[in-house]
Amino acid sequence: MQKHPIKKRDFFKRVKTNYRVVFVNDESLQEVVSFRLSMGKLYVFFSTLFVITVVLTTSVLLLTPLKYYIPGYGNSKMYMQVIKLKKNMDSLSDLVSAQQLYEANIKKVINGNYSGKSDTALLDMNQVKKEAMNIFPKPGK
Repeated sequence: MQKHPIKKRDFFKRVKTNYRVVFVNDESLQEVVSFRLSMGKLYVFFSTLFVITVVLTTSVLLLTPLKYYIPGYGNSKMYMQVIKLKKNMDSLSDLVSAQQLYEANIKKVINGNYSGKSDTALLDMNQVKKEAMNIFPKPGK
């Protein structure tokens, strides 16, 4: 058996061949709608439908405020605002972390758990004890 290769003429002949599409009512068997179509007409119809859908979608996105919901789309003014807000957020987060560290150190000092270097090396303890015993200030001060 020889297989016949599909020729170009056969393809174009099939594309140009007319078909009839009929919609029939099941209950009454009446013909509701009838269409004469070819494969070429169907291709043109679906291609046109696709192009119209793409054009409508892009025009709605580009000509309405919906474009601002597209990631990465925006104007330079908004971009500069985002950069400024990011810098402010970074500086505020640094400030909060410094305050939390300060608060933790104060709690350690109050609880007596502070393990850092004491800054009492410059105090003369004899002088501190004398001043603690004296209620009144020294004359001349």
